[in-house]
Amino acid sequence: MKLYLEAAEQAYGELTRLDQAAGDGDYGDNLREGLRGAVSRIPTDADLATEFETAATYFLDEVGGTSGPLLGLLFNDVGASLEQGGDGDLALINGLDAGTAAISRVGEAKVGDRTMLDCLGPTLDDVHAARPPVDWTMVANQAFDHARATADLAPRMGRASYVGQRAIGNPDAGAMGIALLFWALAVDRDPTSRDRLPDPARPM
Repeated sequence: MKLYLEAAEQAYGELTRLDQAAGDGDYGDNLREGLRGAVSRIPTDADLATEFETAATYFLDEVGGTSGPLLGLLFNDVGASLEQGGDGDLALINGLDAGTAAISRVGEAKVGDRTMLDCLGPTLDDVHAARPPVDWTMVANQAFDHARATADLAPRMGRASYVGQRAIGNPDAGAMGIALLFWALAVDRDPTSRDRLPDPARPM
């Protein structure tokens, strides 16, 4: 989560700009402040499962907006899977799959609606289509590509749906926030990958 916070801090301005174009403009604040709060509660010696579980509790209880509870659901399922299956790639992917399904079920959205699912769903499809072992650097780069592609979609959910066609041309802030999560996972798995990943401050 510290790496995710690092990415969210750097991307704050861009996330705010994107959300101002199609939403309330508070996504950057919600993500950054939520991660700050979560990181402040994570023990120094926490494993990845504990990091996600702590973040899940904080986002579900403390973070507002539409994205807060949905990210809490995602973190909760990832944490539970890592707790049960260890911190290997399979447990991480299973948790991301479960969390994506939970977001779709609770948020009543699907791929194509211009939400965070338009990064999560296609990126996980890429993961499942690739041969193991997982190249998390490649996965993160694919996630940014999928997030950028939401610029071509008209929003169908939430406040952004009232903006309609005017949102086209700018990527969805929630999808970009998920790409930053994959950036953090890639750096966690391979600290040398930073130079092969987009700059969070300039993800476009």
